[in-house]
Amino acid sequence: MYHTWMRYFTPSPAHHRLGLVCLGVGLQHGTLPTVGPRTLDHHVAIVISAGTGWYQGPDGRRVPVTAPALLWIIPGVPHHYGADPDHGWDESFVDFTGPATTTYTELGFIEPERPVIPLSDAAAPRA
Repeated sequence: MYHTWMRYFTPSPAHHRLGLVCLGVGLQHGTLPTVGPRTLDHHVAIVISAGTGWYQGPDGRRVPVTAPALLWIIPGVPHHYGADPDHGWDESFVDFTGPATTTYTELGFIEPERPVIPLSDAAAPRA
C-alpha cells in the first residue's frame, strides 16, 4: 500500500518566458509501483528521504538507492527505478523545464552524469 499527493500544472507562455517553470510536485510513501522504463521531455528531481530501492539508466546497470538520496531524471535519457517491494520508500519530487536548466547544469547544480546522489540529510515529507 502507498499514499500519494500530486499536483501538475500547465504553465502559460508568460511563465515559460521566465526561463524555469514547475510542471508538477508530489509526495509519495510506501510500497510504490515501479516507474518506467520511460523517457521524459523535462527534468525531475526526486528526493528519497526514507527506504531503499534502485535506479537503472540507459546503460542497463541497476544502481542501489539508499535514503537519503537525490535522483536526477534528465530529458531524453531513458530511466527505470523503483522502491524496495517489501518496504517501499518515501519520496518527494518536482518536475520542471525551461532554458535556465542549461545554466544550472553548467554551474553544477544539475548533474546529468550522476543520476543518483547520496545526501547527508533529508527531512521526511509525508503525503
